[in-house]
Amino acid sequence: MIVTFNTNSFAKNTQNYNQNKLKQQTFTGNPLQNGADVANEMMKDSNLFAPFLKMYDKFTDGIAKHFTSKIVNSKPIMGLASKFKNSDNLFQHCLTIGSVITSGLYMQKTLTNDKLDKDRKKTLAVNQGLTFAVSTFGAYGLDKYVKGWWSKLTERFAGHLLNDNKFVENFHKHNDEIKEANKKLLDAAKGSSEKPLLKKTAKLEDFVKTHPAYKALGEGEAKALINKIKGMGVLRTMIVFGFVYRYFVPVVVTKPANWLCEKYLANKKAKVENTPKA
Repeated sequence: MIVTFNTNSFAKNTQNYNQNKLKQQTFTGNPLQNGADVANEMMKDSNLFAPFLKMYDKFTDGIAKHFTSKIVNSKPIMGLASKFKNSDNLFQHCLTIGSVITSGLYMQKTLTNDKLDKDRKKTLAVNQGLTFAVSTFGAYGLDKYVKGWWSKLTERFAGHLLNDNKFVENFHKHNDEIKEANKKLLDAAKGSSEKPLLKKTAKLEDFVKTHPAYKALGEGEAKALINKIKGMGVLRTMIVFGFVYRYFVPVVVTKPANWLCEKYLANKKAKVENTPKA
């Protein structure tokens, strides 16, 4: 999913809804993308790069065929995919699985390093494992902590896309009315054996789809708008996990953990040296 903050006023299709006619924005002048396209075309047209491009294609195809496909199609991965396919934290779980693999490889490499003594290998491996555990726990905790604040930000973002300053107010009013109606049904059903049929509150994407500005959009623009709103959740997780794994862990966790490791080894060495030989 592509997350972008290049918002579109969608005024072309919402003239009946909003009388302020704004000029629709276009975003075709991305210099980085254009530069990359030109470079790719130059490489394709150049005989000098042709052998390297063929080698690269064969290399990536080989990895996909003999390595990636076997992992993706394996029973454990298929089982995990089936179990978490409807999870709200699917993206977080995918990032964690990647971190498990990376940390596991680091630990395996440490434990099989012949240049390190036995004690140092064990302490470093434990250090790496604890660092992963702390960072993962912290990432999930922080992601959950900012979720409420980010949801409000996403609501305002949706209102901006729809060019509706009262969108957030109307969204909360709609759900408050549903909650109030459900409460009345529950109060009326007290003492009765029959459970009342309660109405679910509207999700943000579903409420957006009822908006006049959304209904005035074409199929492609409507899909793009919903993807931008959904992408806000992915963006939140990317920022949180990136902050924890790339900044918090190296700065706050790794150095103290290394210091404790060195302290432990120094104390153990001192005890061995001070122990009288039989």
